[in-house]
Amino acid sequence: MNDAAVEALRALHARATEAHPEVPIGLDRAATGVASRLGDAATASAIAALHHDVVLAVAASDGDVKAVAALDALCDLEVTFAAGRLRATPTQADDVRAEVRRLLFTADGQRPAAIATYTGRGDFRGYVRVIAARALARRKQRDQREETLDGEVIDRLGASIDPEVAMLRERYRPDVDAAFRAALGALSDRARAVLRYSLVDGWSIDKIGASYGVHRATAARWLEAARDELGRGIRARLAERLSLAESQVDSIVALVTSRIEVSLDKLLA
Repeated sequence: MNDAAVEALRALHARATEAHPEVPIGLDRAATGVASRLGDAATASAIAALHHDVVLAVAASDGDVKAVAALDALCDLEVTFAAGRLRATPTQADDVRAEVRRLLFTADGQRPAAIATYTGRGDFRGYVRVIAARALARRKQRDQREETLDGEVIDRLGASIDPEVAMLRERYRPDVDAAFRAALGALSDRARAVLRYSLVDGWSIDKIGASYGVHRATAARWLEAARDELGRGIRARLAERLSLAESQVDSIVALVTSRIEVSLDKLLA
């Protein structure tokens, strides 16, 4: 690296130190980190054009807690902004916030953490803005597809159930379908998603947890809570529609809840 490039690195380091005095990072480490990100493009003019956030990213890649906290705060701002523009629900925003944090700070197999590939050719907020907007758009599209799919699932749910239950279903079909739709619609976005991942896509608890950036035990609790909430919702709504005690609708509830896993799996495999 020539003298001009070294001076450009000194100036970049000085800007970063002024902007984030709470994050100490040595000049030598900043220089090697920036140079490795730019490779052969590490010329004086290229370095001079970089945003000082790249130095913060170098520190965060080394595990500096304060650097990670500073970048995480910028990440939170951008997800909140993107969620407002795209009219995302609070659950969608929270889930995407967790996804973006995982992409930024956690390597996954052959994929490096995004902060390790950030080169500073623009501020970090702009870098995160693109990631957050794409993640939210994907999430909203997926949820819209699932809403359409729910109606198809309900219409064909009884295809594989036994004759006795099928007769019961035909008798109470309008009530069962209405109760199922209402109970499913009352679930949170995340509850509906984890049910679908488990029952339709066949995801393991570990995979569900990884997709949200949480421990498998947390994902297991989410799935169990979603199952319980759906069952209670169906039972309560049927009892209300049929003017029965909840204890008397168990046989009717069974024609939905006892076959959800098998029917959804066969329908959407």
